[in-house]
Amino acid sequence: MRQSISAPRFITSRDNDFFKQIKSYQLAKYRKQDNCFLAEGEKVYHEACRKLKLRYTIVSESYFLAHPYVAGDDAAKASVFADNIFESVSDLKTNQGILGIFELPVFNLEISRLSRVALLEKVQDPKNVGAIIRNAHCLGYEAVFLDEDCAAPFSPKVIRSSMGSVFHVPVLSGDILQHIQELKSAGFALVGTTLAGKEEVQTADKVALLVGNEGGGLSNQALALCDYLFRIKMNPEAESLNAAVASGIAMYLFNNA
Repeated sequence: MRQSISAPRFITSRDNDFFKQIKSYQLAKYRKQDNCFLAEGEKVYHEACRKLKLRYTIVSESYFLAHPYVAGDDAAKASVFADNIFESVSDLKTNQGILGIFELPVFNLEISRLSRVALLEKVQDPKNVGAIIRNAHCLGYEAVFLDEDCAAPFSPKVIRSSMGSVFHVPVLSGDILQHIQELKSAGFALVGTTLAGKEEVQTADKVALLVGNEGGGLSNQALALCDYLFRIKMNPEAESLNAAVASGIAMYLFNNA
């Protein structure tokens, strides 16, 4: 990790080292290098503050004039950027004047204590990944496992699409086949969502719901490891459901089986 820079109170120049550091976090490789992510917008920022460790608060000059106590008791973590340079670090079409840099969370799950989880394989659209995490949070699923080809769970678009749910549900990235094997060893029934599945919902004490790529679905390797293949009953003239919508329906059905 690069050496932390003491955040100045007011920054007006793009040549400032701290500004350059914050600007670099627009790229995934620098967020990964420094083990951090950005949470932008008032609701997302405050939600992250309740759950995760804050490194820096960045506000625009306009926001600071309206909210002079935004830094709370820890002013050393807050910096005010002139409006024009805050705009250049914002990922929103219309920025809200506030963002935070937070440490990536570390999850130590006891898989044996879980009963409902979701697994995503090659779900590359960040809006779908965020929406599925939101579904999991709303419907009581206790963890979401992603393979390494999924959209990064703490990227700005995933965070926004999850509506802050990513701060509440443990989300782990790694080898999907390893995740599957660990869950099977813990007694989970692996349910693959696929158009080739059956429409009946089967009951199980522990369910791991697998959701595949938006275009290609689950891989043959993942399908071969499933205990049950499930499809949602729908209009036969329709091709398929959006991955996030399908996951929400399936999560609800298997919750109430």
